[in-house]
Amino acid sequence: MKNLTNILLLSLVVLTTTIGCSDLKFGDNFLEKAPGVDMTIDSIFSRKLYADRALTGAYATMRSCLTLGNNEKFPNESNGNFGYKPAADKLGWDNLDALTDIINSHMSYGGAASKYYSGTYDAETENSSSGTKMGFNPWQDATWWGIRRAQLYIENVDRVPDMTSKEKERGKGEAYMIMACHYLDLFRNFGGIPLLKNAVNISNLDNADFKRQSVEETLGYIVWLCGEAAKKLPWNVSAAEDGRFTKAAAMGLKIRALAFAASPLFNASAPYAPAQSPMGANASKVTAQEAERMIWLGGYSADRWQQVITACKEFFEENSRNGNFYALVDTDNPAEDFSKCYADRYNGEILISTGRQVETFYELYHTYCFGPSVDPVSGNKNWGWGGGCVTLNYVDLFPTKTGEPARYRNWIAQNGHKGSENNTPFVDRDPRLSESVMVIGGKPFRGRQPEMWIGGTERGEKNAGKAITGFCIRKFFWDFNPETYHYKPVCSPYLRLAELCLTYAEALNETGQTDEAKIWLNKTRNRAGLPDITDAQLARLHPDEELAKAPDYLEMAGDKRLREEIIDERAREFCFEEVRWYDLIRWKRADILAQPLYGITITGNARDLEFSDPEPEPDRAWTNNFDPKWYLSAFPSDEINKGYGLIQNPGW
Repeated sequence: MKNLTNILLLSLVVLTTTIGCSDLKFGDNFLEKAPGVDMTIDSIFSRKLYADRALTGAYATMRSCLTLGNNEKFPNESNGNFGYKPAADKLGWDNLDALTDIINSHMSYGGAASKYYSGTYDAETENSSSGTKMGFNPWQDATWWGIRRAQLYIENVDRVPDMTSKEKERGKGEAYMIMACHYLDLFRNFGGIPLLKNAVNISNLDNADFKRQSVEETLGYIVWLCGEAAKKLPWNVSAAEDGRFTKAAAMGLKIRALAFAASPLFNASAPYAPAQSPMGANASKVTAQEAERMIWLGGYSADRWQQVITACKEFFEENSRNGNFYALVDTDNPAEDFSKCYADRYNGEILISTGRQVETFYELYHTYCFGPSVDPVSGNKNWGWGGGCVTLNYVDLFPTKTGEPARYRNWIAQNGHKGSENNTPFVDRDPRLSESVMVIGGKPFRGRQPEMWIGGTERGEKNAGKAITGFCIRKFFWDFNPETYHYKPVCSPYLRLAELCLTYAEALNETGQTDEAKIWLNKTRNRAGLPDITDAQLARLHPDEELAKAPDYLEMAGDKRLREEIIDERAREFCFEEVRWYDLIRWKRADILAQPLYGITITGNARDLEFSDPEPEPDRAWTNNFDPKWYLSAFPSDEINKGYGLIQNPGW
């Protein structure tokens, strides 16, 4: 038998005989932690109560776009009472959008600035740091814990005496979905990965295959998991069970997986970078051809986009058969609809929500890391640690209410630098701008315009870093008061119906069905109050000189301007939901990732404001020397060196 200290996921596959559990609760109490009890595997699956608690522990490992924090709700697993192993401080408290053009984090100790902007991230970093965007080791990230707990549930729930067959099958379906979500997260960060298809333990350890699998094999397993889950789950649940996985969630997650694989990162005539050659002990386990297929599908196929279209059709047809239970939040009040669509529970749009073991938004570290300078309720000025500094680049993606380009530089050229809170570059914009970003001239904040000038309540002092770009995140903060924030039940939107609409538009465009693609693009545009997109408007939004900077993807049939608009629309719709990074890497958008980023400075007061010219933000390590290696994360060097068939990603 191999030395267990040299096996991947040692602490995962050879757990102690005790695990802590929590009550399975739903509605507003979904995943609320109850007192834990140390139990053996046998005792856990001796009663429905305990089995439900075990499933809750698996649910709690799901990734959240919100910064949950580690506190008394998440007792350290070493104390023998670990009902939860949440993905808490991923990226060192930053949000994944901080690696994109949406945010330039000024939280110096966060993972974005300290690891990625500085260029110090490498395979050694992955050995121990929790500041990476997704750790591969189980002590860094909750992913493998979730997979392990879901596997244990699937393999043991049939012996629970006081559960019906229907309850057991539904629980298995939920466990399959937990595994599918975790494997998809690994897939989007690492490419092909090891696949543990059963609960590894000492008795079957010698037969376990820890070798890294191909992109195709990994994708196939994720799709299979979604399919198995869909067979066992109801299409929708009641409000009392909101948060539990459904068949709709399974079919939607399958669409996300297929779209990622159909995109140019993996679906191209050549891999995004030369594959690493198997070396050392791995040379006897993996061939060079196998190593290449761990980062590539072996060639371009338009059929992969057709698979996305088929999956989308199946989803929307099934939804139609079920009375269109799922629909975009759309009450003809665009601003209010958008403020509700991503965070209100049981709203008919969110297909998968996570992070709900924290009861209210006020308990999140989100408050400290990303918000405005001052807590308007307590007056505490030690808020907004600089994690949510939105860039001018992102603000410029939002058109006017009529869908026309609205660039800051153009406003300055036409109006000069002087203005007031009623005369700013940000008036009459797509309402999602002022719902997502603190800007002057948009939606009032607590009954007044946000004070984004130096010394203003939300901006803070000049060098404070709170909103040093001239902007900060507003999404998930609303009016930052007890009614809209402090006591609002937490809901992190892991997957929304809006993403399926835009993915459908994307796939239709890439198969040459541009007119149909526009119909699906218009669904989110219209919800925001924007008119249907036209070819003339596309030309104004994406003029030739800007379009020339974007990749051409000559193998693909998509209209380039429409492709760019769909990518931009996804950025507007999903800010802070950790979608943008994956969009940029799957489309291999080095041009966007390496572009110079800008902020602005506003001085004066509400009646007499001065707007600066665009001001360059500090460069990131990849700004002037982008390397395709950044598209996928590095595997920990310690794991590579163990020689069980884990091949490093290119460049690391």
